[in-house]
Parts: sequence; structure tokens; C-alpha cells
Amino acid sequence: MRLFVEASLDDVALDAVWEASRALRDRPGFPASSVRWVKREALHLTLRFLGEVDTDHGHDHHERDHVDNVEHALAALSGVGSISLQIESLTAFGGRRPRVIALVPRRGAPLDRLVETRARLDDALELVGFAREQRPVRPHLTLGRVRRQAGAAERSAIRLAIDDAPPLQIAATVRSVALVQSTLTADGPHYRRLARVEL
Repeated sequence: MRLFVEASLDDVALDAVWEASRALRDRPGFPASSVRWVKREALHLTLRFLGEVDTDHGHDHHERDHVDNVEHALAALSGVGSISLQIESLTAFGGRRPRVIALVPRRGAPLDRLVETRARLDDALELVGFAREQRPVRPHLTLGRVRRQAGAAERSAIRLAIDDAPPLQIAATVRSVALVQSTLTADGPHYRRLARVEL
């Protein structure tokens, strides 16, 4: 059972993120076919990736226990208040060989609040048996993943397009967080929200 916790964005913001994704794909000279693009309904801002949660050989009650534990941890975020982010820049993870194309929120107090909310979630998850992540927190919205077979010229063109992209002005409000189950299918990941907590 593959789980993550998302910071739920409003639909207006997600529509704007989708338009930014389409604009990048449609840029002259951009190697769009070298990227597996995230569909509109799958766009999300991951707050914490939990990965494959041990389901003890498929026993349903063990799955339920894990979900209940994460729901209990999410409850620690109730009442922290909504967070208003500005999403303004494209980035690529992977350095000279970009692997993931994403949008990132502007640095500043709202992003700091999101990171603090993540720290509060980490504290609560640790209490129910989830080890803390050692990697730094980098909130982002994945737009697409560069295909493995993409060559040096395609990767260079992707990097150049991202470096040259004008800043965006997308206002996004996080009012809730959700526990999401991700099922990998031939048609891309399918997401099912299992629980939601208002901030």
C-alpha cells in the first residue's frame, strides 16, 4: 500500500499549474515527448511521502491499522490555519541531467509555515511508528518526469527552457491535508484520498 500526505490546493491554483505545464510543453523546440507528463487530476503538492506501508501479507485489518495511525497523526495538524502560497518558478531536479520537472513555491513566511506544518506532521508520525526522513524538505508540484531514454540534447533543451522560463504568479491556498493512496497503473498513478483534515 503506497501512501503519501498531500497539502491540498484549491482547484483554481491547480488549473493554473496545469496551464503552466501545458505552456511549457507547447514551447517551440521543447522536447515534450521526452517527458511523462502528470495529468491534471493527478497534480498534487506532497507534504510527506510515506512509501510502501507494510500490509503484513495483505491482511485488510493491518492496512486499516496503518491508515488509522496516519489519520491520528494528521489530526495533530487540525487548527494550524490555512497557508497562502505563491507558486512562481519552474525547476528541475537532477542537476545537469534533469529527472523531474516541477513548480516550487516562493521562499518566505508562507513556505516556512508549510515546512513547520510538515515538521509537526513528522513529530506526530514518529509517535505512530514512521521514521523521520533524513532528506531536506522541498515542497514542490511535479509536472513531469524525464524519460530514461531521453538523450543529452533533449535534457539540455529541457534545462535551457526551464532556466529561461518567465516567473509565474499562481496564488495557492492550502486549507487541508489528505492521506492519499497511490496505485501505479499502466496509465500512470491513480490516487484515492483516504482521509482529510482541515487546517
